[in-house]
Amino acid sequence: MKDLSRITGYGCIVAGVGPAGMGFLFNALKTGQITTLARHGLLILDAGGTHASGKLGAGRLGEYRITANSVGDVFLDCLRDPALVDVLAPLEGEPCLERIRADPYSSPRLDEIGELLEAASALVLAHITALPGVEMWCGTSLDTLQYLDGTSILTLSHEPEVAQRTSRLRTENLVLNLGGQQCPEQLTQSLNRQGLTPSRRARIYSGDELLRMPPGQLRSLLLPRLRRGGRVCVVGGSHSAFSMLDVLADALRNTRVKEITLLHRSPIRLFFENAEEARAAGYHYDAERDVCPISGRINRSGGLRYRALVIGQEILATGRIEECAMDIQLVQTGPGSAQRLELASEVLADAPIVVQCNGYQPILPTISDAHHQPITLREVNGGLDSDANGNPCDIHGQRLAGLYMFGLGAGLAVDPTLGSEASFDGRIYGVWQFHNHASLPALHAIIARNASDDALGSDTAHSVGQVIASDRGMASVSGSGMTSASDKTIANSVVSEKASAESLAEASDAEDFSSALKVLSDSLGLQQKSRMA
Repeated sequence: MKDLSRITGYGCIVAGVGPAGMGFLFNALKTGQITTLARHGLLILDAGGTHASGKLGAGRLGEYRITANSVGDVFLDCLRDPALVDVLAPLEGEPCLERIRADPYSSPRLDEIGELLEAASALVLAHITALPGVEMWCGTSLDTLQYLDGTSILTLSHEPEVAQRTSRLRTENLVLNLGGQQCPEQLTQSLNRQGLTPSRRARIYSGDELLRMPPGQLRSLLLPRLRRGGRVCVVGGSHSAFSMLDVLADALRNTRVKEITLLHRSPIRLFFENAEEARAAGYHYDAERDVCPISGRINRSGGLRYRALVIGQEILATGRIEECAMDIQLVQTGPGSAQRLELASEVLADAPIVVQCNGYQPILPTISDAHHQPITLREVNGGLDSDANGNPCDIHGQRLAGLYMFGLGAGLAVDPTLGSEASFDGRIYGVWQFHNHASLPALHAIIARNASDDALGSDTAHSVGQVIASDRGMASVSGSGMTSASDKTIANSVVSEKASAESLAEASDAEDFSSALKVLSDSLGLQQKSRMA
């Protein structure tokens, strides 16, 4: 095996401190396992967090100009835990918290949620990074990842003010959630698989970007492309697509645009708490496939909620958004008559504006194997093909143990023990999920892998932070999130001494730890919550 002894190692590296990465850290704190992670060496890194790049904890969530698809209490629930009471005490009385507390059962704006998550994350990060064995590097980007039989070799780049940091690290546990993106090629390929294609004059816009723009900016961007006429076409059928219709209808009211077309692959699904609500609304559903067997909710995972539900119901009933005097044409491209595809083709042929609202792809570093050959991760509908731990799979079916991805663009498969409707074939996302079920299996797996290293007597699993703690009593973190030069010198020298003349233990597949996970869960007394936001 390649000698990795000269590369500084950590027991766990968390790359990306948005809602998914912070969900993992919140869980580690709530379960008491943050000290275990620290003992083996925990590094938290993010490209942001500097004075120029803004705050951590919410990703781009606070930039969206739409409402959430959950009520405020769901987000407050992420902050409710005895282990968080003292840490989050400074939040009491803050407007970002009190606004949501004042109306907990309505759907808040995402900018309000973003502000709350940033404030809570700042307190949690300050607490965690004060622990011996924990470091945080802000202004650091993960550029490449070489995967070597369960060990990840990271190549990093740094902002100028922290350029003296090392550019290579290694870890056997990488929590990788750098956010999601919308690639025009993915939309084109999706349409091509249905026998459809945008016109040559069409420009594909990311719905993710448009949802962050104010009305005036949207008009300035879109109206010039309609000087010669043509349609505005949105592609997608979930919450973001109907939020996009709402935003566009408002921005383009009283302009030459009188109609927006939505192309959607599957039937439009609406969320209801129970069958009685659905019947009262006159909504027809499949009692076998659209009902969650655990909660009894209708379209629990895939249905439109709150503001998107209101817009969806109005469009289905009237074919327009009356408040904006905007007609909405719905065209389903999925299984059905040939006339549907013909109509969809006509729409695309006459659409200089096509808005992508059909999901995300994960932002990834360049990933390669031991021979520097590219590794391509296998995709499924709505995200990556990953197991319950978040371990992704390559296109050859090989599971990448020690790599954990469950954030935007990756997602997780439905957990049958939590419930979902059979008709839902996508991936599970959401802030509440990130703070609860999505990140907890990854945490268990990492603790088990580190415990396995300890049982084998592997000195390579000893943390950089332990060395710092024994010498200084505490890991030092500067205002910019950078550990001091003296700490790094001590850590690097001891890691090199301990790891020299030793090889890394070959990583085992996540399933090898199943019995260990059960013992850990029992000993920790962890109780998973039964509801899903």
